[in-house]
Amino acid sequence: MRNKKGQALVEFIIILPITLLLIFCVVDFGRVITLKNDLEAAASNAVTLYENGNTLEEINSIINSNDNDIKLDVKTNDNYVTINVSKRIKPITPGLSYISKDVFDVSTFRVIRND
Repeated sequence: MRNKKGQALVEFIIILPITLLLIFCVVDFGRVITLKNDLEAAASNAVTLYENGNTLEEINSIINSNDNDIKLDVKTNDNYVTINVSKRIKPITPGLSYISKDVFDVSTFRVIRND
């Protein structure tokens, strides 16, 4: 019988980079989903604050009290108000910048009736 320890080591070395890449991708995906959830909550809070009559500066300061990187954009027209909340996130997966951009822009929006 031949020694199988060397074969297992070679298989492990071949599989290790693929496994690590998959783990980093799962972590990045989780970070994006968590950020999307946080932005959904921030957009809901911004709508509530807007409906209560707060100014854009007050809403922006309340939304950014925990995190200074959140971008708030309010667009109004005759019938509707669109509140867009976004944030940029840098992926931690090595080599992902070769496939896509260096930064992901995660955003969400709410549209309410302008009364």
